[in-house]
Amino acid sequence: MNPYVPGQPATPDTFAGREAVLRRTEEALELARRLRRNSAILLSGYRGSGKTSVLRKIEAVTLAARPDAIVVEIPLRIHSSEDRLLASVVQEVARQLEGRAGAGERLRTFLARVHGLSIAGTGITVGASSAVRPTSGLAVWRECIESLPVGGILLVCVDDAELLDSSGLGALKTVAETHGGVAIVLVVSGGVELADRLAQPDTSPIARVFSAGRFDIGELSPPETAEALNAPIRAATLDGGWSTDAIALVHRLSRGYPFLVQCLAHASFVEGATVDAARVQAAIPVALVVGGSWLERECASASDEDIRVFAKIADVGRPRLRSSEILSLGIQSPYIGRLVRQKILKKISRGQYELRKAPVIAYYHALARGLRLG
Repeated sequence: MNPYVPGQPATPDTFAGREAVLRRTEEALELARRLRRNSAILLSGYRGSGKTSVLRKIEAVTLAARPDAIVVEIPLRIHSSEDRLLASVVQEVARQLEGRAGAGERLRTFLARVHGLSIAGTGITVGASSAVRPTSGLAVWRECIESLPVGGILLVCVDDAELLDSSGLGALKTVAETHGGVAIVLVVSGGVELADRLAQPDTSPIARVFSAGRFDIGELSPPETAEALNAPIRAATLDGGWSTDAIALVHRLSRGYPFLVQCLAHASFVEGATVDAARVQAAIPVALVVGGSWLERECASASDEDIRVFAKIADVGRPRLRSSEILSLGIQSPYIGRLVRQKILKKISRGQYELRKAPVIAYYHALARGLRLG
């Protein structure tokens, strides 16, 4: 049995690191418990960095602290408006509450009404009758909050939030600032595109909602990489493990990028044995196959020097860099333009650039081509 499943979110018992996010979650739950105060947390990062794993861990931490909490996860798969987002949240709240003991008359009435909730082209309808007039997602959301028992906690997790349109982004502010009998903890995850949109002047009121809890989800540190390798074996109660030199090699090859850590772990693991560095080195071709369905096509036409420069910029560890910072890495100005044309970098303002492609792409191609990185 191989406990490593690349591309799948880590389960709460195999989760590693992200201590700052978890501390903020505990603070938010304490504020909800003591003061009935709402909180909002924003997770941004590249594909494969583990954002969904963080969401699932936050959900588990919340339920461990408050088993009676209402935990809603909305994984966006299509472009979504305010009505679609709020209707989805309300539907999931209703699903979570159906069958719970102790529901008051107001809540029971609301649950019966939203049983027939559907999203129309110009709004949403509530109730089974086709004669019911369309209403707005905002109206149904407010009715939902007013129906919930006083003193509870509602955790709303929105994944892949870059798929929200402008009205959907506005709905995040609505959720975070709604006051009622329950305290709301809103957790939103999205790619760097979401962070870009929230940095625009017209979305600054939405961005301020997350001012106390914004986190870039990036590479794992060496201790976090060790935990990411060891936790799945413990959780599955398997024999075997990792030598210190094997852990160090996995971190060096992957730079701690979660998806590539999992690819190397999956390819290297042998049940009942201790994986050493030689085993990791020999497993690299298999790891490349495991990760290739996504990564092989990315930057396939880039030169070896492009990959080296890409990795050098990625190693800075921040999505946004000034041109002076890039030049200080020994990268000449014309080469910056080349990376922009290849859509590895994006110029976001004068003298400001953003790394648009996931760093793991550079690390993957460096392994595939046998390139030595600094």
